Amino acid sequence: MSAASTPDTVPRSLTPALLEFCASISSSDPVFVASIPPKRAPTSFCFENVARRVRDRGGSIAYGWAIWHLPGLYFEAEHHAVWRNKLGNLIDVSPQMGGRRRLLFLPDDGAVYDPFAIRQNVTAPDGGSERALRMTELGNRRHALLIRCRIPGTAEIRLYEHDQMELADIDRQIRETMTG
Repeated sequence: MSAASTPDTVPRSLTPALLEFCASISSSDPVFVASIPPKRAPTSFCFENVARRVRDRGGSIAYGWAIWHLPGLYFEAEHHAVWRNKLGNLIDVSPQMGGRRRLLFLPDDGAVYDPFAIRQNVTAPDGGSERALRMTELGNRRHALLIRCRIPGTAEIRLYEHDQMELADIDRQIRETMTG
């Protein structure tokens, strides 16, 4: 899926269902954070991007979760970090898929990054429909496969042929479920 065709999964507002999902993960309140990545900051390297920003400009790292939502299908929390500048403002310094300008961030001081223990995304269906339950199951399977294939301590993912076939099958089922 190209960045241009990536669905916008940034929640538009804080609904009761979304707040309930967030409360199941962290006691902190979710906050919308501006995404202002520096030039040449790589996508999907939030922990490294924030560490670089702290080194260059001061401030600190704030650990937590990026919250995604496709209404009627699923909620998802992805382990994430943002920069807390010297004034205490939270800023996402990692590029977002599709060029999104903000994200919903759920602070969680207990979610410290460990490159040798990658955290599984937390997902929940949005409602009880068969499609919502299926999307949650497929998302969990996809993320578990990528964690299983990740080389510990690195960002490298090694997909052998059978892993590639499994990932392609999961992605096909996700596409079918999304359009179904």
